[in-house]
Amino acid sequence: MTLGQQIQALRKAAGLSQEELGEKLGVARQSVSKWESDATVPELEKLIAMSKLFGVSMGSLLGLEESGGAEGELTERELRALEEIARRTARPQGGTRRRGRLYGAILAAAALLVGAWLFGRVQRLEDQLSTLYNNVDGIRDTVSGQMGSLAGQIRAQVREALEEQDQVTAQKGYDVAGMDLKAGTVTFALSAIPREYREGMTAAFTAAGADFEAVEVPGELGAGQSFSARLTCPLADDISLTVAFTEDGVTVSKELGRESFLLANAELSLWGNLNWTASNRGQEKGMVLTRLSANVEPVATGWYHDGTDWRELTLAEAELRLWKNGQVVWSRVGDELTRGLAMEETAIPVRDLGTEVGDRLVLSVLGVDGTGREKEFWLDGCCVTRNGMIHLDPPGEGGDPAPWE
Repeated sequence: MTLGQQIQALRKAAGLSQEELGEKLGVARQSVSKWESDATVPELEKLIAMSKLFGVSMGSLLGLEESGGAEGELTERELRALEEIARRTARPQGGTRRRGRLYGAILAAAALLVGAWLFGRVQRLEDQLSTLYNNVDGIRDTVSGQMGSLAGQIRAQVREALEEQDQVTAQKGYDVAGMDLKAGTVTFALSAIPREYREGMTAAFTAAGADFEAVEVPGELGAGQSFSARLTCPLADDISLTVAFTEDGVTVSKELGRESFLLANAELSLWGNLNWTASNRGQEKGMVLTRLSANVEPVATGWYHDGTDWRELTLAEAELRLWKNGQVVWSRVGDELTRGLAMEETAIPVRDLGTEVGDRLVLSVLGVDGTGREKEFWLDGCCVTRNGMIHLDPPGEGGDPAPWE
């Protein structure tokens, strides 16, 4: 509340008009009107007179007191001092210099009073502003939390709605029913129940892979509105299985599952190393082999489904072979490998090899697994040069020895 508003409120509470208040204070009604509209500020002696007239303290009149008393309240001693200053200024006293000092004292007292009033008002405004900021932060945090919770609920509802729309099947499944490693095929047993079955609905099962054309078979309707089928497709490492239901020319599909490592898991793995010792016969003839040997051991067995159950895949036959420029020049049966054991270092005769500069020697194992599938495992190699023997990276299992020729 401003000083003018305070004067107006106290005047009305005392039941006085502006004119009556002016008469009591010795001023015109217009002066009282200007005070109440905050156009002018009453002189100090008028403030003191109003304090006494309304029966309030100077601090309360100036708005420095609020519930329980605020900072800036004038003591009784300070009030008497201000009255004395006002009394003296009302009677002219000798000397301009003396009057100047009195006026200066009055101005200083007024400045002190107004400064205390302003300080109290600013302090209260700062406290109110701090409270407002805290309230705004609280509201912001509350709204942010509610928005986050609402967004989470909306996402969950959308996800549930999408899953509901995507629910083509009420039940689905498949199993590997058998593998023919020699033919390179796998057979699946597939089944699916549509979410809503209607008379005349048909089903088709599909196997698709990156290395073969999609294979599709019709589903057979059985008990419980369940469609089933057996599907045979090429054995590969990435096979996607799908069911498609058709009704009145409209087809909807659903993936039953994906097999990623059927072929890789049905492979045997061997490791081999070719060791040599050579001497230099001169720049033109290059190196001559004085010793050659090989080490071979199984690294991993494979697994396959024989139509009844999953079986471990092992070597039934194994032959260690040395190639020279694309032709087999030496071999030895590796019974240890068929028992899953490592072959001890095996010496390879070098007397009749007759190596020349540029000759390439390759170590491999020709294996036949338990299903009758034959495969060449390329293991290690070297090349004869004028300055020494250099190692050759193998082409990999199932690779072609041509790069080594």
